[in-house]
Amino acid sequence: MRALAAAGVTVDDIDFVMCTHLHGDHVGWNTRLENGRWVPTFPNAKYLFSKKEYEYWDGVHRETPLDPMADSVLPIVDANKAELVTSDYALNDHIRLMPTPGHTPDHFAVCAGRGGDQAVFTGDLIHSPIQARYPDLVMRVDYDPQQASATRRAFFERYCETPTLCCTMHFPSPSVGYIKRWGDGFRHDPVSA
Repeated sequence: MRALAAAGVTVDDIDFVMCTHLHGDHVGWNTRLENGRWVPTFPNAKYLFSKKEYEYWDGVHRETPLDPMADSVLPIVDANKAELVTSDYALNDHIRLMPTPGHTPDHFAVCAGRGGDQAVFTGDLIHSPIQARYPDLVMRVDYDPQQASATRRAFFERYCETPTLCCTMHFPSPSVGYIKRWGDGFRHDPVSA
């Protein structure tokens, strides 16, 4: 919230929150605890969740309760702030989602730019720069490791040697850069500050 304030923005100014998937580290700021109750952090926002992703995790949660669902997802649904969409949804002509399944059942990346992808926010499509060099390396928590590898390789092929900025979520800083070919793999060339 300090970063938002430094940019001159408050939680009331946010109108959309896009959750690439519903793992705890990607939904944790959806809510805040207020008077013992979880409430939306961004009260004027619509929160975009993949419908397929939501239904999967809701089913898991019903069998074995999951804290991220209980404190960061279901309160959004209960407050009528959730918008369940397909993973190829377009918010407008500047922002659209791109299916990138594998890490979770219906993970998506967020593409920004009018008439093309000027930037792509990867979510957990990739966790480490080593996965660029070796796209078949998987995370132990990948829902479908084979699909995750295929999705990652297709993503790199699509954006390799293009002017699209790839904004990664788990890379060390600087985490924004361009995809370049490196042998039979790829590399993420960070943009210098």
